[in-house]
Amino acid sequence: MNYGRKSVKRKKNLLIPRALWIGNRIKATVFLIVLILAVGAAGYGAYRAYEYVQEILNDAPDISAVDATPTGYMSTVYDADGNVTAQLVSSGSNRVYVTLDEIPEDLQHAFVAIEDERFYEHNGIDLKGIARAGVNTILSGSLSEGASTITQQLLKNNVFEGWTSETTEESIKRKLQEQYLAIELEKEASKDWIMENYLNTINLGQNTLGVQAASNRYFGKDVSDLTLSECAVIAAITQNPSKYNPISYPENNRERQEKVLQNMKDQGYITQEELEEALADDVYSRISEHNVVYESDTTNITSYFVDALTEQVIEDLQTELGYSEAQAYNALYSGGLTIYSTQDPEIQEICDDVVNDDSNYDVSDQISFSYALTIQADDGTVENYSEQMMLTWLKEEKNISSLNFDSEEEAMEAIDEYREDLLLGGGTVLAENVTFTIQPQASMTVIDQTTGEVKALVGGRGEKTASKTLNRASDTTAQPGSTFKILTTYAPALDQGLVTLATTMVDEEITYSNGKVVNNANGKYRGTVTIREAIEDSINVIAIKASREVTIEECYQSALDFGITTLTDEDMVEALPLGGITDGVTNLELTAAYAAIANGGVYHEPILYTQILDYDGNVLINKVPETHRVIQATTAFLLTSAMEDVVESGTGKLAGFSGMSVAGKTGTTSSTRASWFAGYTPYYTCAVWGGYDDNSELPSTNFTKNLWREAMSQIHEGLEDIGFEEPEGIVTCSVCTSSGLLASKYCTSVRTEYFTEDTAPTAICTSHRSERVKICTASGLLAGEYCPEDEVETRYFEKDSETGASTAPTETCNVHTSETSGDSEASDGSDTSDGSETSDSSDTAGSSETSGASGNSGTASAAGTSGSSASSD
Repeated sequence: MNYGRKSVKRKKNLLIPRALWIGNRIKATVFLIVLILAVGAAGYGAYRAYEYVQEILNDAPDISAVDATPTGYMSTVYDADGNVTAQLVSSGSNRVYVTLDEIPEDLQHAFVAIEDERFYEHNGIDLKGIARAGVNTILSGSLSEGASTITQQLLKNNVFEGWTSETTEESIKRKLQEQYLAIELEKEASKDWIMENYLNTINLGQNTLGVQAASNRYFGKDVSDLTLSECAVIAAITQNPSKYNPISYPENNRERQEKVLQNMKDQGYITQEELEEALADDVYSRISEHNVVYESDTTNITSYFVDALTEQVIEDLQTELGYSEAQAYNALYSGGLTIYSTQDPEIQEICDDVVNDDSNYDVSDQISFSYALTIQADDGTVENYSEQMMLTWLKEEKNISSLNFDSEEEAMEAIDEYREDLLLGGGTVLAENVTFTIQPQASMTVIDQTTGEVKALVGGRGEKTASKTLNRASDTTAQPGSTFKILTTYAPALDQGLVTLATTMVDEEITYSNGKVVNNANGKYRGTVTIREAIEDSINVIAIKASREVTIEECYQSALDFGITTLTDEDMVEALPLGGITDGVTNLELTAAYAAIANGGVYHEPILYTQILDYDGNVLINKVPETHRVIQATTAFLLTSAMEDVVESGTGKLAGFSGMSVAGKTGTTSSTRASWFAGYTPYYTCAVWGGYDDNSELPSTNFTKNLWREAMSQIHEGLEDIGFEEPEGIVTCSVCTSSGLLASKYCTSVRTEYFTEDTAPTAICTSHRSERVKICTASGLLAGEYCPEDEVETRYFEKDSETGASTAPTETCNVHTSETSGDSEASDGSDTSDGSETSDSSDTAGSSETSGASGNSGTASAAGTSGSSASSD
């Protein structure tokens, strides 16, 4: 028998029915076909998948064009002492960059332990992590675990946008590109570079980006000072910044923190002892305590100084660097700028305290408010109402002309009544907002006159509740009142030699060209006064007369030269010297103008910062103030001398304080709606404004001088009174205050006055001699009634310096008698003509030979002409 393989197979086939055999063959063939098709489909699918992936990868950006560094950094403002005074940040920009050497290794390891344990080994993607995540996804039925490496997360946050709202297809595409670029990035960058940028990128809750911002927010310290337990708290946040926020959800963070620490121990970064010590640390109580301080701290509300500074920075970024307005704002609030301000923290604190000290105000506190109300009527229409509309209602219904009330309660009662009246016809309140403000308000600016640096700025009284609120020091304007006399009139008049401080003018009723009488604030006229006295007592009539010597055009130009930018063409009017202008001036600009006088006539543009650095530490702007000479140094000295009298004995006496030279000028607007004091010492210039926001009449103007005195006296504590420097070209003369000429021994009102060398008087005052008589030139004796007119002249005779007797002749001319003149009766010499009667000093006033138009006797004398005063001592 043959038992070979073929024989056995033949016999087996004989035993199987043929039909069954055919069926098996068909099945085998079909299976083979299906298998071939399946393999082909799989191959095609793989090919198509490859093409799909390749297409996605080809669409990925080139790694050379990828910038994986974070963008959006907070800008920081430092004061003059190097303290952080403000951090300027927009949404998505609360980031402070730190280098890796400033970041503790514990913090670096904490993130590696919880986020990417094989970070230091993989090439950008973690294949083990991907496999583990895949298995867990299959087992759980959901994508419960990610496998993104730190490198991928860096790319996701800094390269790929919009991933928080992407579709599934977009998510797959982004993840593939992310993994591809992660591999490419690690070919180009070191692990340290990736770690540094990652730790400066990540979102760590509470609007903090990066570990430095998070360290400041949660612990109030620099990241380099974090402990191990604190490092673990911050690393625990990153997976879900809301869920693991250590302030809002400390329990969740604690659970995650423990996992971080355990992973660090398991991965060999810390010991068991360090783990236990970190877990025992009561870190969350410290976070809670710091948060209370942080929330009560108003440093996140920018100060008036910083508000003004940001405006100057934005303007300079546009004018100096050519930024658009949008680019300037973006650079300031998310460009990571470093700004070194001029603010002196001690001076700023003094000014803040003084302005907010109620005891410095001699006016009762009142409360005003801003109000917004939105009502929807029954027919669906919506109407908005403001406080101005409410004021109109108060005037019509209550005969109340102001929004100033004695208390918040009274103000609220008025608001309630107004609202109820509006709702009488039906309707529903959709929105309502009210903000109360203490009144009267005040502003204050302090400038170092030698540099133009603003040392302190206060834009309002009361608590500042938000950034960019109304800044009464830099943004709002007010009528300057008599402070403008110095800038517009006396400065150019003295500078051009049109008047001297000794020049006399008559304080009398005068009118403008339209016939309106010039306002006389004192209610009386003083007759002949000097320019010094006019400045000291702020006499309006003299300022207007002096401005006519200067011309209004020159007065207007002088204000511009002093840095006043708020003037309009309509302000070139006769009332300009008295501060009658359209828009008023800002406190900041008025302070800078007076600082120019304090600085010897040289104006410095007021600056609030000295330097701006970009995010990389490169200098963007070195702030150099615009500087120009406005008046001569001698003119500045003369003005200073006159304004010292304002403080010592004039309208500004309340502003003076002992131990320091002070010069300044008061300013009060018509109807007493605003009050100013602008003044300076050898060190600083300061201007104070006070008034009601609604321009109501002030019951007193003393508080502005009180504020100035209290602030400046504290600022100057410990400083030596070096006095105001006298420049070359100043001389002194003893002058008669009635004529402005060199005083004779007969002048009874004499003072030593300062002059420039070319304006010092040369003529001697002749207004106060005892005799002014008519003399016959033929005889040299008193003219008689028969002396011919062409031989009679008026002469002055002085008193004898020793006996005091008059040196005038006592005998009458006997040359021209009635006989010699053809008259029938000769004179016996007993009678004198009317002109021979002597007059006392009181008689000289009415017949003075001065120029009555300008009263500029001092200047006339300097020019070599005679001109006696129109008044007597």
